[in-house]
Amino acid sequence: MADDSQGLNERVDRVEDRLDSQDSKLDQILSRLTGSNQAPKADEPVAGAGGRPEDIAEQVRLELARRDEEAKAASAAEAEKSEQQTIKDQLAKLAEVKPATPQPRRERVMWGKK
Repeated sequence: MADDSQGLNERVDRVEDRLDSQDSKLDQILSRLTGSNQAPKADEPVAGAGGRPEDIAEQVRLELARRDEEAKAASAAEAEKSEQQTIKDQLAKLAEVKPATPQPRRERVMWGKK
């Protein structure tokens, strides 16, 4: 039983050492990417060259927002075009129509209304 707990403690120590090593390497990589000596905090976005965020989730959000704005603009343009066409069609229907010549009274009396 003592051997089992001692073996377990050694494995836990090795895992903790490995995690510490990986954590320090990750901090070094992040500090080189950001160009600073400190690793960025987890809640602050990392900006790369040109001010573009390097966080993938932020890039996706920005692209989705851009796509939605383009879709709204296209939809608004299509609605405007459709509305203009409807107005043109209605205006064409409202064009002045020359009245029909009235039927002379004598024809109405003789043959009835047309």
